[in-house]
Formats: sequence, structure tokens, C-alpha cells
Amino acid sequence: MELREHQIEALAAIEAAVAAGEQRMTVVAACGTGKTLIAQQAAQRLAPQGAVLVLMPTKALVTQTIRRWREAGRAGLALGVCSLRQRESGLSPGEAVMTRHPRAIARAMRVGGPVTVFATYGSLHHIQRAHEQHGLPPWDLVIADEAHRTCSAFGDGWGTVHDDSAIPAKTRLYMTATPRIWGAPAAGELLPFMERIPLATMDHREIFGPTVFELGMAEAIERGILADYQVIMPIVDDSDLHAILAARRPATSAHHNGLRNAAAQVALLRAIAEHRLRRVLVFHNRVALAQAFAASLPATALEVGEELRIENLWAQAIHGQQPGDWRRDLLDDFADPDRDCAVLSNVRVLNEGVDMPDVDAVVFADPRYSTIDAIQAVGRGLRQPPGSGKKTTLIFPVYLHPGADTADLLQDSAFANLLTLLQALRAHDESFMDRIALPARTRTATTTARRAVYYAHPERAAQLARALGLEITLPAIGTWEQALASASRYRTSFGHLDVPADYTDPDGFALGECVSNLRLRHFLDRLPAEHKRALDALGLPWTAPAQTFDSMLEHARAWAAEHGHLAVPVKADIGGHQLGRWLATQRRKAAAGRLPDAHQQALAALDPHWNAPWMDWKRKYARAKALAQAPGWRFTSQSSKDTSREDRITMNWIYKQRLQFFRLDEAQQDLLLQLGIPPLPDGIYYDSYHDPERHAFYEGLGHLAAFLAREGHIDVPRRHQELWWWGNGGEQSKTFPLGEWIHQCRRHPEVLTEEQRRALEALRMVWDPQLGRRKRPQPPR
Repeated sequence: MELREHQIEALAAIEAAVAAGEQRMTVVAACGTGKTLIAQQAAQRLAPQGAVLVLMPTKALVTQTIRRWREAGRAGLALGVCSLRQRESGLSPGEAVMTRHPRAIARAMRVGGPVTVFATYGSLHHIQRAHEQHGLPPWDLVIADEAHRTCSAFGDGWGTVHDDSAIPAKTRLYMTATPRIWGAPAAGELLPFMERIPLATMDHREIFGPTVFELGMAEAIERGILADYQVIMPIVDDSDLHAILAARRPATSAHHNGLRNAAAQVALLRAIAEHRLRRVLVFHNRVALAQAFAASLPATALEVGEELRIENLWAQAIHGQQPGDWRRDLLDDFADPDRDCAVLSNVRVLNEGVDMPDVDAVVFADPRYSTIDAIQAVGRGLRQPPGSGKKTTLIFPVYLHPGADTADLLQDSAFANLLTLLQALRAHDESFMDRIALPARTRTATTTARRAVYYAHPERAAQLARALGLEITLPAIGTWEQALASASRYRTSFGHLDVPADYTDPDGFALGECVSNLRLRHFLDRLPAEHKRALDALGLPWTAPAQTFDSMLEHARAWAAEHGHLAVPVKADIGGHQLGRWLATQRRKAAAGRLPDAHQQALAALDPHWNAPWMDWKRKYARAKALAQAPGWRFTSQSSKDTSREDRITMNWIYKQRLQFFRLDEAQQDLLLQLGIPPLPDGIYYDSYHDPERHAFYEGLGHLAAFLAREGHIDVPRRHQELWWWGNGGEQSKTFPLGEWIHQCRRHPEVLTEEQRRALEALRMVWDPQLGRRKRPQPPR
């Protein structure tokens, strides 16, 4: 597994500290920067054949860490010490033996070679007993993950890890993303509490040793290791709802929880609409509230105003009471890249130790959080893959009294919960205040704040200003070089400069706002001549073009050329133009009989299935098409450990389509056949190894399906031999006499059962090839 630059730096610092005689040391690395791999590689370098103890807070983190260490190459015996039994862990004994018996732990050290024990802090007493009662020797290396949890302020008794008489070790390595944690403010305490003494701190060299490597959130963002983030605070100011939403203890009445849910959901939907969010994680304190939130959110999304309405919203709740397989399926569904918008409500189950897809936003829906829960939730939201270019949005709904001023928000002691969340954020990133929007705003990659678009119609603004003798103050737009570079990139990417007013380029430059500003400068005669010439050369229209069917059709044409279809997600845009919403509107007009024939024909020319009732299916099909066209791929391919989550989801989808082939529209069937993906006969005829005749007919159907997918018809030459692929890939040199088999079916239909004749017809059987008839002959009486 290849190490990244910052991980190499961390390992070099650890080795240097050990060489200098340090027995305790701390590594601070932001969430999502790969602390697990740093820890595994530290063990490989410091104790390649020795005994290593790895400690963490949760059972889920134990199983995940074991898998990650094995994937990264840690060999030898591994033990898992926590309350999970072997079957419950989902791990094979070859991956790790689950035990809590002190004698077994001590005996494992006699095996020789590398031995790694993964344990929760709560199970440390078993290891301590193994030292005291069964002669367990000292550890070569102890790694304490989430080490801030061992501070005495948390009161969990986990500080045993620091005691060399209880847990003897040659070297201790402490790892954390949050070495300092601030508590909630005391009653009456205001913003100055930001400088109060931390609730817990690892600033004790005698316990944690020196900090040998530190990579904070802000530095990780600057180095491109993590994506940036922003904090937005949707305001809920209805006086009737305020007392309910800000309540410290949720009431139990349906009316009370219904109002709470509705207000939090509207705040979420507003954030989704304004920031174009697609995958959102919502944190709750109670399972019942998470379930109620997820169950009612799709209905709320249909009842709100047009600007916030979301159709086909996916919303589910995930919690620890569900079976593990169910939770994994939910996470796979949540990760589906073809969903327009997905919202997953969770109760603690995703706080620590659970792999999950990247998210666009994290919402804190309930009014009260402990500091540690808030820290874990914030950390989960900040995890992003390096180089993704995405910006995570943290959403803290704000419940504002009527007449209150958002400028004084943080000075109001009523917002203690909000301050708790902000303190949790501070634990990750001391520069967090630079990313907080009050009211909401975004920040560019150059940290220049985006402003609202001042003039939607600059020519009208200029005329009005001149008529009234007003002086217009022009907002700053960044440097001219930035503007020209961004406009040039947009022109190259999209072939025009019809830039929507709210468009921000991938580098964070507010090009839409800039173009509006440039138009205004032009109408006010304040644009330098050389700037005008450069923009004319790029084809900038000095009057903002109106959105027409023809202009949006060009955007649709560009999308179809790139993706091969018009199954555009509702939230998708092209160069900032809301193509997905526009196509959804055209489909509604077509369904109501209000879309002109010429418009329907123009769209059908780009995609014959542009208005099919299976848009989600079409998007998944596009992914299947890309996968099917990959070199070396066959429809019988199996996923491997190198298969990406995205490809694994697509392969599972292909398999389901093969099973459900005969329940699909004929147009969908044709699209699958175009990819050479054959249906599975199970959908029309079940197999039976105990019935040789039935099994033989089932195999014939399978080979006929393969021929149909490859050739597009079943006019099989009588002497044709189909390559045998049946049964796990089959014998590649063996063939099946498909031509003779189907000839006999046509020649003697009377010996076929009704079920067999229906199965052949489902595969588009032509009973008389010369006449090209599908209608089967009647068996003789």
C-alpha cells in the first residue's frame, strides 16, 4: 500500500524519536489523513517480529482496524480482545482470533513471530490480568488510537494504558486528531469562553511524550490532503416553533415531535437546495427520532414550495439495533452514485469505526449533544478523499427568537448547544471561524469571500442609476487575471460564456458573479478597452442571454455527447445551468400534453428514451455500459478485493437485471442485449439437478440467451456449436450443440411442456424461421 508524503513524514518522525530514546510519543493527524496506515507501518518498522498492542474506543473500530492492518500487510497471529464473539465479529480465525481470556492472551505470545492484539480500552483489564497472573511479557509497542479518550476528564478509567506497571511496554505511540477538547459553556458564559481552559488536553509530556508529528485540519486542507469545508446555519425563526426546537429534553407527543421534525427538515431542504447537496448524513440522539425523521422527510420534500421540492428523495435511518448485513446494504444504497439526493439518519452507529462513502454534508438535527458525541460526528463529516475537490458542508440549524439579530448570535447564552458544536469543530481545526457563515456564504480556494450577485440585469441597473444620478459601488471581483483565466477555462469546457449568475468554477472562483460585474462595468463605461477586447474574443454576450428551449437543448446536447443519454439527475448542472431540473420540467410538460411535438422530437434525437419512466435505471445502465466496455470484462466476471465499491454495486446491478430480464420493458431488454449481457433463464424456468431432463433444457435456455445477447437474434444455424460457459465458467474447450437443440424444439413443439414453450417465447423464439413468425404452432391433438 503506497504511502503519501505526509505519512512518510510522520513515520520518519516516529523513528527519529525512538532513535533519540523516547519511549512515549504522540502523533496528531487530522481525520481522514490515514492514521490507521501510519500506525500499521510504525508497527512494521518498530516491531516487525514483535508483540504489538493496539487500543481503540469501540468494538466496531476493532474489527475495522484488523481488516485494514491485514490489507496493509501485517502478518502473524492477531487477537481481538473485546466483547464480540468470533461469529459476531465477522472475522475468520485466520484474520483474528476473538478472545477475552487472559490465559489465552498470554499463551499467544509464545507462538513466535509477529503477534498483534487489537483491543478496546474497556477490555484493558483482561490484558492487565494476563500480565499479572499469566506472565504476559512486555509489549514491544503499544499504540493508543483516539488517545484523547484516555484523558482523565472523560472518567472512563481508560488511563490504565499509561501505567507501565499495569501494561508494560518498550514504546508507547499515542495517536489522535483532537489533542485538545473544549467543553460546553457554563451558564451565563458568552463568546469569550472560546479562550477558556480545555476540558481535556494531551499537553502532558510525562504521560503522552512529545508531539513528534502534527498535521492539523487547516494544514491538511492547504496541502490538498483533505477537501475544504464550510459551516452553514439555516435560520428557523418561527416563534411558535422556537420553544419546541430549542427544548433541552424532547417531548414525547406526536404533535411535538412532528413540529420538531418539520422545522429541522425544512432547514435541511433549504440547505440542499441552496448548496446543491446530494449525499447528506444526519446525526440524531435517539433511534425513534432518527426513524421518524427519515420516514417523513420524503413527504416533507414533496409538500414544501417549488424551490425546495425534491422528488424521489431517498431517506433511511441506520442504528445499532439493525443487523450488520442490513446496515451494510443501507450504506451501499446510500453510496449509489446515481441517486439525485440521499439522506441517511443515524444514531451513533457512524460516529467511530464504520466505513462509509463520502458525504457532501452533515446535519446536526437534534438540539442537544455531548461534547464527545459532537466531536465524533464532526470528525465523520470532515472525512473526504484527497484531491476530490469537494467541500463538506456542516449544517448547524439555528433556532432564532423573533427580532433577534444574527450578528449577536454567538453572544446569546441561549445558544449553548450551538457553542458546544462549535467547540467540537475547534477541536479539529483552530481556524474554524474562518469557515463559519453568519449568514451562510461560501469561501473560494483563495479565501476570498463570495458575495451575493449584486445585479441580475446590469444594463437595467445602469440605466436606473443614470436616471437617478446614483453612484454605483462596484463589488470587487478578484484580479483580472483570475477572471480571464476562469472565463477561458469555462469557454474551453462548455463552448460558450453563458455563465449562470451563481456559478462558481472548480477552483472556487465566483465566475457567474464576476461576469455580471463585468457586464455592469461595461454598461457604466468603466471596463478597460483591452479587457473588453479579450472578453469579446471569448464571445462574452454583454446582455445576459434569456433561457430558452433552444439554449437548454444545446446544454442537453453537450450532456448527451459526454454521457450517451439524457437520464440527467435532477440536481445535475452543466456549467452551472440546471439541466436536470429543466429536463424534469420537459417530462412533466410531455406527460400533461403541453410539450410541442418539435421539442419532443428534438429531445428524442438526442436520446430515444429521454422520457422513459425508468430514468434511474437508465443512469445505472450507463454505468453498466462503461463497465461492460472495459477491456477483459465479461458478464460472468466476479468482483475481487481490487474491485471498487462503485464497480461492485454496478456488477450487482447487472446480475439483478439478468435475473429480472423478463420483467423489464422490451426497450430495456434491447439495451441490455446491446451490451452482450444475456438474461438468466431462472426468471422463466427454474433449474433442478435432480431432474436431468429439466436441467438439460435449462442449460439449453442459458446458451440460447448467450447467443441472443451476442448476435441480437436466435436464428441459429443448425450446425452451430455454442462455446460452453455453464457452471462457474465451465470448460472453455467444450461446446453445446445449440443449433441442433433449437432445431429439435422447432421440429417437435408437441414434446415441449407449456412452461418450456413460454420460456422459449420469452427468449424471442421464432418457430418458423422462413416465415419469421413468433406465434407457436398448436401441438397436434
